[in-house]
Formats: sequence, C-alpha cells, structure tokens
Amino acid sequence: MTDYVKLWDDYSIQFNKTLEYDFNGDWNQLDQEEREIAGLWKLLVDGYNGGFEQFFCNWGHPGYWYAMCGLQKIEDWDLLDRLHNTYQQVFEKFKDDPRLKVYWDIPQYFTKEDEAMLENTNQYFWDEAGEHFAKLAYEYYHDQLKKEPQKGTAPSI
Repeated sequence: MTDYVKLWDDYSIQFNKTLEYDFNGDWNQLDQEEREIAGLWKLLVDGYNGGFEQFFCNWGHPGYWYAMCGLQKIEDWDLLDRLHNTYQQVFEKFKDDPRLKVYWDIPQYFTKEDEAMLENTNQYFWDEAGEHFAKLAYEYYHDQLKKEPQKGTAPSI
C-alpha cells in the first residue's frame, strides 16, 4: 500500500523550505501553486502533530488561506468544508480582537464549544481525512502538474 502521507511530505517540504529559508516566509515570492503546496505541507505536518489549532496559530490567516486554496484545487470538498466551518466557528471571531498580539494568544479565549469543535475536526483529520488529502494533493501537484520547487539559494547544510 502506498504511503501518500510520506510521499506528500517528502515532495511538498521542498516548497516549504523555499518559502521559509530562501524567501524568509514571504509568501509573495512564491507563485500561487507553490503557495498552495507550502500551505498544504504546513496543514499536513501541523494537522498530524497538534491539529488545526496548531496549524492556524503557527501560520495564521495566510497559511490557512493558501491551504484552503489548495484543498479547493485538489477538490477535497469534505476536508475543505470541515476546516472552513471550524475556522468560521472558532477562529474568525478573533479577527479584530484587541487582546491578541499573536495567533497563539487565541487558545486562552476558547470556549468549551470551541475546544469540542477543534477536537472533532482533529479526529476527522487524523482518522480519515489526512491520508486522503495527501493522496489527492500528491496526485494533483506532483503527478498531474509535475510542479517543481524553485531552485533555492539557501546554502545546504
């Protein structure tokens, strides 16, 4: 059986490295597909590590936006709908909250309902959606588009 999570991780991490190391996290230095791939890599890694809360609080609205664009492109409607609904119910209400200095300030204001929604979303990702999204993303960006990362300028270690 093909491990699409590993295939996607191995492939898409290069786009994230280009974003983080070559362009200092400046999403505007990537083309749209590269942004989507980097956003989807962040979703995969943080989704499996600490869930949607970790993904959103680490990468904020830009990371969320590009990952959602990628999910739309690969037509993973179920995960797209679940994450978008969770964003609207849990995170959007903090958009202009003056108490927040960084995204990681948000969790201290979660309600029990917010925590329950995040738990349900995370379980869905861990139990069924993560592997499916990784397969769709790999087949679309790697196999169909044959998208390659920009040649990096960061020194290799």
